[in-house]
Amino acid sequence: MGAVSGLTWPYLTMASGPGDVTDRTLRDQVRQVTYHYDPKFIELFSRTTDLAKTVFRTDNDVVIMQGEVVLGMEAAVASLISPGDRVLALVSGIYGRSFQALCERFGAEVIPLEVPPNEVVDPDTVRAAFRRHPNVRFLTVVHSEMPSGTLNSVEHICPISREFGAISIVDASAGLGGEPFRTDDWAVDVAIAGPQKCLGGVPGLALLAVSPAAWDAMDRRTPPLRDSYLSILDWRESWIRKRRFPYTISISLIYALESVLSQAIEAGLDRCVARHAAIGRACRAGVRALGFTLWPARDEIMASAVTVIRTPEGFPEAEVRREMRERYGVMVAGGLGEFAGKQIRLGHMAVGAHPTHLAAQLAVFERSLANVRIPVAPGAGVGAAMATLGDWE
Repeated sequence: MGAVSGLTWPYLTMASGPGDVTDRTLRDQVRQVTYHYDPKFIELFSRTTDLAKTVFRTDNDVVIMQGEVVLGMEAAVASLISPGDRVLALVSGIYGRSFQALCERFGAEVIPLEVPPNEVVDPDTVRAAFRRHPNVRFLTVVHSEMPSGTLNSVEHICPISREFGAISIVDASAGLGGEPFRTDDWAVDVAIAGPQKCLGGVPGLALLAVSPAAWDAMDRRTPPLRDSYLSILDWRESWIRKRRFPYTISISLIYALESVLSQAIEAGLDRCVARHAAIGRACRAGVRALGFTLWPARDEIMASAVTVIRTPEGFPEAEVRREMRERYGVMVAGGLGEFAGKQIRLGHMAVGAHPTHLAAQLAVFERSLANVRIPVAPGAGVGAAMATLGDWE
């Protein structure tokens, strides 16, 4: 490991994304940069769009915007919502609250439906909210709240939104590739994701699956958003209809995206989901065997790609994480925002969703706890985790 500013690069990055990528992705990304209108690149970009449709499990149009997932979120809101539009914002954590704030910045009349940050939104309360608040035009929801380690039941929420004539906008970034997600079957109108979480890719792109109803809502916005980096309509008019780009494309990031989508499909999407679920269960078993409480209120709402530990009062979580990274080379995440100092988040997504990576992470966690004089039975966490993986393929 080479020295950088007095530190060394970690051996394993097992935070909440992005994390380690495969050798194949690294090789594919560093291919020679080409002109974005070279016929071979047009072919590759078109193929990448089709691969994204497969991963989203959709027949709808897919747009690949040249910016991080936040660009996709802002583009969806800017392209759909006019000042004064009513939005039902489901808030089950930090990202849900950010989604709400984004809608408010664009002038929406936001009706928040908020639950504690260790809980998820009950679909029955969504239906009741639609009945209480007529003329709601849009619904926003985060599929997997990575800071909380929870998973909202988008498969039940979005059909309710469609039943009441509202357009659903879903932040799918933390779950796509590692959790079940079926855009068309679940009546999702706009699904927004990136490649850097469970797909194990490189950050810098936003993937949007857009339903016909969402396109119609963009056309009917007053005025329709055009000639803007945020305009999804510009992508429809240029790429989808004319095979032209609205601006210069991030060539190397597209190389990497095509690679990770191909790898996910070759491995089998259902198998990728099952792999994340198995490692998630194993990590939770290991953490509990060490005497820790998990942040989510109950197992059935827990996300597969991250295990969020609720640290006790006075627990030296920053010191433990520093030991893990600086002494042993394993990077994990702490809490974000209001959760800072209250959580340790053990990621296990993409490359990290594997018994070898999990065993190393838990073993280093145990050793680091002992180093800061937290009582721990050596091997208790690793042993409990491995005991759940007897049927690993």
